[in-house]
Amino acid sequence: MTAAPPRLLLLATADARGHLMRGQLLYHALRARGAQVSVLTTSDEGQRFLAEFGVPAAVLSRHYAVVFDSRQKMRPVPTDLRVITYFFLPWHMLRDIRRLAREFPGVDLIVNDSFHPALVVMGGLEPWRDRVVHIYGQSLRESLEENFTGRVWGPVARFFRWWVRFGLSRARGRLVHDFAFPLPASSDPAKPEHHLPTPLAVVAPGAGVGHPARKVAVYLNPHFSDPALAEALETALREARSIEGPEDGGVFLLGEGYADRPDWRPYAKDWMEIAARAELLVSAPGMAALATAQALGKPVILIVTAQPEQQRNAARADALGLLHRAVPWHERSTQEQFVADFTRAHRDLRREIAAGRDRGQGAEQAHRSLRDRLDRWADLLLAWASAQGGRNRTAR
Repeated sequence: MTAAPPRLLLLATADARGHLMRGQLLYHALRARGAQVSVLTTSDEGQRFLAEFGVPAAVLSRHYAVVFDSRQKMRPVPTDLRVITYFFLPWHMLRDIRRLAREFPGVDLIVNDSFHPALVVMGGLEPWRDRVVHIYGQSLRESLEENFTGRVWGPVARFFRWWVRFGLSRARGRLVHDFAFPLPASSDPAKPEHHLPTPLAVVAPGAGVGHPARKVAVYLNPHFSDPALAEALETALREARSIEGPEDGGVFLLGEGYADRPDWRPYAKDWMEIAARAELLVSAPGMAALATAQALGKPVILIVTAQPEQQRNAARADALGLLHRAVPWHERSTQEQFVADFTRAHRDLRREIAAGRDRGQGAEQAHRSLRDRLDRWADLLLAWASAQGGRNRTAR
């Protein structure tokens, strides 16, 4: 008798596009292996983003969200209020737990990317914990655990840290990712925790061959919406002589927060192909952006905000020797200073590229390495889902 296909439910929070990108990557990779996959997210914007990548998703609820300002810095007071009301108003988290509990009998594994409170709670408790897997970036977990340290009464901050660790440690599995993690030679699904490189879209074997299609490829996540940054960036690129006209490749500008500006696009399903054929990348130091620069061997200008985990990421990029420059953008930044800093960073990187420090790898190598890492993610999730599904079917 043919075994039933494994059934997975992916919950991708919409606070950062990296969560949604992993959701769509894993959705397509798992379905290509014969798994049944459904997806939940946490906002209408997240639902629209996933639809652009051919992923039908339902919205779990709109009550839980991290609040950012237009310069991509988390606003602690509004965020704390959202989290507190989510926890303690019964029609918020308890409602979501009831809905998710109804999903459990129909799935073998629920994947939480990243730190949705309802699944952090359920992942620590019977009868749900054996079917919950958490996905998160290493730097993001550090920020979450220390979120209240120094801001609220000490015992409350320590209890919150304990609660996060308890919920994560008791779940079926944890996939911890980082742009600097190497791909292990093998991964034993019997172990609950695995450290893996951040999964990315697989570039075609011929990507990056020949003359670069773009001088610069820019990606800014939707939390960047301050028009001052867009104006400063466009001015800096013109002064750096990267925007000269279509005949020289020009610049590719991607950012949902600037979709109403000329030449900016909100979505790009072929972003990895565009990045692979660019001379230089520009982005905030999110995990996926740094993973892209490292995997493709591309120099990158990092727009560093006041957000703590992104500052840590930028510091680690320096320690690991990623070819990059950092340009600050925070509440005290001015357009004039940003233009001067960006122009200097652009000039320095172009000089290093000309001197032979461009570390771009071959298209075949990039294709294989990206395929291998995505396969490893799918292997572990399918192994966990299949094992759980076998137990469920045996029990029935």
